[in-house]
Amino acid sequence: MGDVEFVHYRGPEAARALSEEYADVYTEIYAEPPYNSGPLYSRGRFLERTGRQAHRPGFELLAAVDVDTRALAGFCFGFSFGEGGWWGGETTEPPAEVLTAEKVAVIELVLRKAYRGRGYGKALLEAFLAGRPEPWATLLAHPAAPAHARYERWGWRKVGTVRPAPDAPVVDAMVLNIL
Repeated sequence: MGDVEFVHYRGPEAARALSEEYADVYTEIYAEPPYNSGPLYSRGRFLERTGRQAHRPGFELLAAVDVDTRALAGFCFGFSFGEGGWWGGETTEPPAEVLTAEKVAVIELVLRKAYRGRGYGKALLEAFLAGRPEPWATLLAHPAAPAHARYERWGWRKVGTVRPAPDAPVVDAMVLNIL
């Protein structure tokens, strides 16, 4: 696999950019342990959920595209949580300093196996967060996923737990001060 380049999409342009190729990459990644293609990680749920999320305020999509093949290597997307906004479902309340501030919710950060181990995941996340106006970023990470330990190494800290849907696992809510 070759090098990747990042392509930014914002607002309505981001909603239009999301294609079946994103669903293909998503289902490929979430077939891996510990997700094992659970109900929350199905193609249909991804398409339905992402279709709604793409119209949220501050939605941004960053695609990692192989420069040689033009194939989608991975992507990162998210949107703004206003003051008082937090994750849905069964959740513990975050620290007041986080809850009362604006935040960017990193909804997905996925990278195909062939592109891992070369710094692209960290670069993808950093590029996504660069220039965001919110002082905090938040994401959900499965405690058994290899990405969880990576987020901790990158400075993210656990502030609670979330079960986003009744058929979803309990995951850790993590935050990072980005200003």
